[in-house]
Amino acid sequence: MVDKLLLVGPGNIGLDYVKVLQALNVNFEVVGRSPKDDWIVSVYEYGIEKYLKESTEKIDYAIVATNENQLYKVTLKLISYGVSNILIEKPGSLFKDELVELKKLSESKNIKLFIGYNRRFYQSVKKCKEKISECNDLISGSFSFTIIPSMINFDKYSKKELERLFLYESTHVIDTIFYLLGKPKELNCYTSGKLEWHPSAAIFQGSGVTEKKALINYESNWTSAGRWWIEISLPNEKLILKPFEKLHHQYRDSFEQRKYLLEDEKIDIDYKPGLYNQVFSFLSNQNDLCTIDEQIENFKWYYKIANYKEI
Repeated sequence: MVDKLLLVGPGNIGLDYVKVLQALNVNFEVVGRSPKDDWIVSVYEYGIEKYLKESTEKIDYAIVATNENQLYKVTLKLISYGVSNILIEKPGSLFKDELVELKKLSESKNIKLFIGYNRRFYQSVKKCKEKISECNDLISGSFSFTIIPSMINFDKYSKKELERLFLYESTHVIDTIFYLLGKPKELNCYTSGKLEWHPSAAIFQGSGVTEKKALINYESNWTSAGRWWIEISLPNEKLILKPFEKLHHQYRDSFEQRKYLLEDEKIDIDYKPGLYNQVFSFLSNQNDLCTIDEQIENFKWYYKIANYKEI
């Protein structure tokens, strides 16, 4: 499929990528910043900067799966080296101006940049997209994004990173609804409260209309309980992603929620859901991936929803 791929970041998500790359029979190398003697494959442990200085090979593909605070810096180095196609784990950066810089530099070198939102490639989301494409009538959608503090390693993040937690904990939900129903044409956003580590807001509510004329609304309260979910109302049928990995539907004249049988559902069981098809798309047709242009546009809405300001 490709001559060589570079995977930067031998962490948990890096391990998920390795399993997919092995299944796809891709020739790849892994670069990290510390010894990984007990890891699944051998790792170059001296960092991306030293690796690229020593490399004399042309690298066509790279995946950046580092910690969030390293995504921008590592991608800059890969662009400078001239890697032709780069897939960056979400959100790509914690700041819109850094994404804009990546876009400008990549365009000057004719490099393609994508952001890794693997939920676009869930079999459940694929089915939703098919059902929506068959519908020429009125559509509406609701969604919620949440956090579970006990599942967050607060020691892993700096104060600045925690203040931007929404971007890497919640945007996968919003990217999915935009992917399915279109970007907002109008979006009215309201926030209230704050958390010690997330001062911009603790409660989020809003509504609007998308470019595809779908009405959308959302609600999330980070001081309460909840989960990630999306519901899409078609004429006579509601599609329910709760959890995202499964798709249930409910007909208009019934309270019963039935589970859809999905094609290739096993692929989202054997590998991290959505990741196999995301990597396959990156290495082949590059369809349905979030481009750097899309992410920059989406950041405008993410900032508005989370009440963020550019620093």
